[in-house]
Amino acid sequence: MIAKKEFVDVSIKLWKNGFTVNDDFRSYSDGASQQFLNSIKKGELPMELQGIFDKEEVDVKVEDKKNEVCMSTKPVFQPFSGQGHRLGSATPKIVSKAKSIEVENKNNLSTVPLNNLEPITNIQIWLANGKRIVQKFNISHRISHIKDFIEKYQGSQRSPPFSLATALPFLKLLDETLTLEEADLQNAVIIQRLQKTAEPFRELS
Repeated sequence: MIAKKEFVDVSIKLWKNGFTVNDDFRSYSDGASQQFLNSIKKGELPMELQGIFDKEEVDVKVEDKKNEVCMSTKPVFQPFSGQGHRLGSATPKIVSKAKSIEVENKNNLSTVPLNNLEPITNIQIWLANGKRIVQKFNISHRISHIKDFIEKYQGSQRSPPFSLATALPFLKLLDETLTLEEADLQNAVIIQRLQKTAEPFRELS
C-alpha cells in the first residue's frame, strides 16, 4: 500500500516592516531573508523549508499586508539548511518540492513573433488568477507587447483593466514604451495587477 503524501501549509505574510513565515518575523534587509524571497520568486522551495519538511508536500501561501505594520517581531521559526527543490505550482499556492513547475495551458499560448537574429529572453508571467505562463520575447520587444500578449492569451476571459509590475524588487512598469532591454527585464518575473479587483498574487519584495 502506497503511503499518502502529507501536506504542510506555510504562511508567508508580507508586511510594511518585514515579512513573517508562520508568524516568524523576518527583515527585508537581512541577507538570509533576501535569499528566502528570491527562492520563492524563482519557484523554488527555500532551503530551510526543505530541511524542515523533508517528506511532506509544502503548500506555500503568500498574503500581501504591505499597508500594515507587523506588531509582533519576535522570531519563533528557526531556520534549517537543506537542498533547494523546484516547486510544483504557482505562487501564492506553491505546492511540491520535487516536481518541475508546469506551465498552464502551454499549448494554448499566443504566438509572439521572434527575430532569431536578436537576443531572446524568457519572461515568466503570473496572471491575476494565479496561473503562471512563460513566453519568449526578443529583448527589443516593448512592455506593451507583454501586455498585448496577456490580453490575447486571456481571450474571451479577458480581465478588467490591469497593469504590470516586477516581483523582486517590486516595481510598477508604468512606461510601456520601454524595451525589455531598456527596462532590464531579461528573464524577469512579471505580475499582472488588476486595477479594480484584489489580486491573488502581488509583490514579494
